[in-house]
Amino acid sequence: MKTQQISNWDKMVHAPFRKVVKFDLICMAIGAMMGIGAGAYLATSGILG
Repeated sequence: MKTQQISNWDKMVHAPFRKVVKFDLICMAIGAMMGIGAGAYLATSGILG
């Protein structure tokens, strides 16, 4: 039955979507902080300018 396949697909794909988005946002925030820190270090150490 196609309805059963769609509901199983729905459970597999759409159920953890919020968790995936939350994890992605956390990783992006950590990456942005690391990038800002590295940029500030390079700017103050005189490598960039």
